[in-house]
Amino acid sequence: MHRLALHTVAACVALVGAVARGQATLASRVANAPDGIVRLQYDSRADVCGNGRDVIAFHDSYFSRYNESFGRWNDAHCVAGPLRVSLTITHGQVSQLQAQVGGAWPETEARVTDLGSVQPRDASALLFEQVPALESTSLRGRILLPAVFAADAPVDAPLLALARDSGRRAETRREALHWLGLLGDERVVPALVGFAKHGANDEPEGERGDKGLATTAVAALSFLPGGAGIPALIDLAHNAPSETRRAAVFWLGQCGDPRAIRTLHSVIEDSKEDTRIRAHAVFSLSNSDNTPASEFDYLRAVYARLDHEQLKEALLQGMSGDRQQGGAWLIAKASDTHEPVSLRRKALFWAGQHEGTSTADLLGVYRSADSRNLREHAIFVLSQRPDNASVDALIGIARSDDDSRMRGKALFWLAQKHDDRVTKLISDLLVK
Repeated sequence: MHRLALHTVAACVALVGAVARGQATLASRVANAPDGIVRLQYDSRADVCGNGRDVIAFHDSYFSRYNESFGRWNDAHCVAGPLRVSLTITHGQVSQLQAQVGGAWPETEARVTDLGSVQPRDASALLFEQVPALESTSLRGRILLPAVFAADAPVDAPLLALARDSGRRAETRREALHWLGLLGDERVVPALVGFAKHGANDEPEGERGDKGLATTAVAALSFLPGGAGIPALIDLAHNAPSETRRAAVFWLGQCGDPRAIRTLHSVIEDSKEDTRIRAHAVFSLSNSDNTPASEFDYLRAVYARLDHEQLKEALLQGMSGDRQQGGAWLIAKASDTHEPVSLRRKALFWAGQHEGTSTADLLGVYRSADSRNLREHAIFVLSQRPDNASVDALIGIARSDDDSRMRGKALFWLAQKHDDRVTKLISDLLVK
């Protein structure tokens, strides 16, 4: 038993040593490469694909060389394949990085050192080590991508280390938190909560704000698979600094989780809650691709119970996202003489932005309006629509409305348009 234990320990030590030597070999091969391009290839994570050039996709995100977008990428040429990484070596140091999935190596006139296929874990560790050298390059914000996309590479620890390193750029630290949310699990929740509550205090002056460490950590909690971060987000929505609470409310609305939606209802209806946070909850609930359509029914029902105009304004804006009933409901509010004119104006504006609202609907509000202020606003709303019917409506007002002030307002907005019908109208009016 004693000899067996010793043999087991020796085997483990040998394995650790082999891994260390493998990583050291890869690092030394890069370090000893001449100036030019060093190429290495390794397996990528499942669900990673690319076009073989400048776009890499992962789940619902896709990344070009310089930016990131969310949503499905429908390019049929996004195929699975190995990661190909080109490292530019200048004066013995890594100065640039380029990554692609699949395809062929890009043409270059520089000297090329091809390291061939390497172990994904070794490549990931090597690329994490290069972060300090690369974070001032043009790829700021994308330098972690080839490290985190390496198949089976452990990334939680190096990402947390980067996020906690106050010597790194704030952008690098935010990127590390972002990837923790996309690739982590419930084990990273305590660390993300810590950043959400205290992260803003650890950023250099001038680098705080909506994209700071705290708000990035909140977003990362919402990304965790299986809703693992939802309970923490719910707690943050009630127990955190104001900006963090606003961020938590927003991301709760984006996930579509029933627990999150119930929390947003409670925030919206809590008269003791900060009005700005309540308005943000309304905005989030009505501006999410994951919110059930039934939530628009809830918002319409709660409108009359809201006790602050700012909340009602947020809800009116949100109704512009309800493709089924939003337009008609907004027109009804714009026509409701029991509503303050300020809110009727808001309703009319968002009705004008709604794809289901017709020019006839807007003209109906204009003609029945009992307020000159509202009629002027209706003319403005018509002027912001790109369809011919709205131009015809404005021409009709400019030609024959009983109120000379309304005729002048309509003519002013028509003059901003390049339309032959407007030219003829002005000519006719001059002749008169």
